[in-house]
Amino acid sequence: MRGMHFIVGFAIALFVLSGAFAGVQDDERLTLVFVGDAGTNASGAPVSSEGGYKRGRLLSVPDALETISPWLQGDIVFANLESVVTDRNNMSPRDKMFVFHMHPEGARDLLRAGLNAFSTANNHALDFGGIGAGETLRNMEALSQEGLLAWPGLSVDRQSGLQPQIALVRDWQIAMSAWGIGGGGLPAREGRAGTLRSDDDLAALVDELGRTDADLRILSVHYGQEFVPSPTRTEIQRLRGRANLGDELSIVAGHHAHVARGMEISNKHLIIYGLGNFLHFGTQNMARFDICRDFGLLVKVGLRGDAAGDLTVDTVEAVPLKNMHVKTEPMMGEDASLRLQVLSYLGSKLDNEGEAARGLRFAQQENDAGLWCAEGASDARCVDWVAPPLANGRIGRLIEAACSRDIRRGNL
Repeated sequence: MRGMHFIVGFAIALFVLSGAFAGVQDDERLTLVFVGDAGTNASGAPVSSEGGYKRGRLLSVPDALETISPWLQGDIVFANLESVVTDRNNMSPRDKMFVFHMHPEGARDLLRAGLNAFSTANNHALDFGGIGAGETLRNMEALSQEGLLAWPGLSVDRQSGLQPQIALVRDWQIAMSAWGIGGGGLPAREGRAGTLRSDDDLAALVDELGRTDADLRILSVHYGQEFVPSPTRTEIQRLRGRANLGDELSIVAGHHAHVARGMEISNKHLIIYGLGNFLHFGTQNMARFDICRDFGLLVKVGLRGDAAGDLTVDTVEAVPLKNMHVKTEPMMGEDASLRLQVLSYLGSKLDNEGEAARGLRFAQQENDAGLWCAEGASDARCVDWVAPPLANGRIGRLIEAACSRDIRRGNL
């Protein structure tokens, strides 16, 4: 059965790559894909090599990824892995409302689908204590023999946690670091692990990332209030400041809120304030919420190298996602169009000329993804691209009303 899933997924990938993505990849370009929270089991459910549980029913992870896997094609394909990874069912969970652990085969299924980098710094990394975190770290190291490029976040001591993980992609060196709320436990006892979680930890992590010799720096940040689509002014200032990691390009990828947030270019640095959910059997059906909260994001970033070898952002694609709780799918047609207008609205709230920050607006393409193009972009799809106007009239009022609602839950 797994072989059949591979054949079907490969055929779909060939179709997509020969169509919507044709001509995008060459020796002077890098392609990065970012998605949000991932996990392949429900809260408190036993782990199984056959899949993950959702309301007592065992689901196939390859089935859950089948529709979205053609989009998981890139040099770096990055997700926030919001679960302990272990084959053990005899560990004691922490006293929390939600606790997640998933089988290593589930992580392997994510890897087979195209994901090749995980953040392991988040508020569920220690759901089974330092022992569970040590299990995750051990399984990530094992998956590095199968194509996993990086898993920043978990470590055995503070110093190793501060060191970025490096992936060499052709001639470019990519440094990745991760920080998240709710971690802790460093230094860890033998066989255990922990994460960096304090503001001082974040400052030190950023300093170390900024000093690292790299062509591209990626900072994963698990932060903020759940279900709130707009970051606070304090959060904007924090992430906008963190994005400027030296002269080389940097990308900040934010997650935790379970909802999509806007994106911006700050100087030449890209900040994705919130990716929402990707695929997590332990999350609720976000379709129960309004149009500002009922979708996740897949963000595809096209980078180009100049004559000096420096990388800059050429294009950003946004794919609104649905059904992230059971089987992730891209939104299409009018559903995609409306969420892209929401995303552009959220981006407009990030505009700040004095701080050289521009929120991204997305024009819907034939494949229903949204596209943003940098000035002078070399991608052929950008020849006639113009930033779309913000929605007005009834649609504009609908978006503003939805995004202004006060729906929130405290950090877990």
